[in-house]
Amino acid sequence: MNGTENTHDTRQATLENYARIYATLSPDTLADLKKVTTRDICFTDPFTTITGQDALCDYMGKMFEGAKGAKFTITHAMVCQEMGFLRWQFSAKVPVIGLWEFTGMSEVTFNTDGTLIATHKDHWDSGTEFYAKIPVLRWIIRQLAKKVAH
Repeated sequence: MNGTENTHDTRQATLENYARIYATLSPDTLADLKKVTTRDICFTDPFTTITGQDALCDYMGKMFEGAKGAKFTITHAMVCQEMGFLRWQFSAKVPVIGLWEFTGMSEVTFNTDGTLIATHKDHWDSGTEFYAKIPVLRWIIRQLAKKVAH
C-alpha cells in the first residue's frame, strides 16, 4: 500500500471513529470527543465558532441541557483527499418547538497524520430548521419570504 492509500485509510478510520462517538454522544460521553480531536479543534455551526476541546465539550454539554434526548444519527461518512464529510440527522425535544428534527452535514479536516479531527464545520439551514419553527418568528419569516419571492 502506498503512502496516499495509507493516509486515506487512516483518515477514513479516524472519521468513522469520530462518527461513532457523535452517534453515541451523551452528557456522560462528552470527554470521548477529546480522544479524537486536536487540543485546538475549531468547531463551527450556525450559532457559534469555538476553539479547543474543553470549549467543544462545554458547548455540547449545554446542547444536552436545552435539547432533551438529543441524538445524531450518522447516515453517511466519506473522506475525500484531506477532508471528511458526515451527513447526519439530528433529533431532540426543545422548549417552544417541541420535537426538533433536521438533516445536516459536517465538514471536517484532519491533523497532519490523519489521526485526529482538527476542524469541524456544520452545514444546516438554521433559518428553516430552527428560527422558522419558533411560533413568533415563523410569521415574520413567512412574511419576509413572501416579499423575496415576488
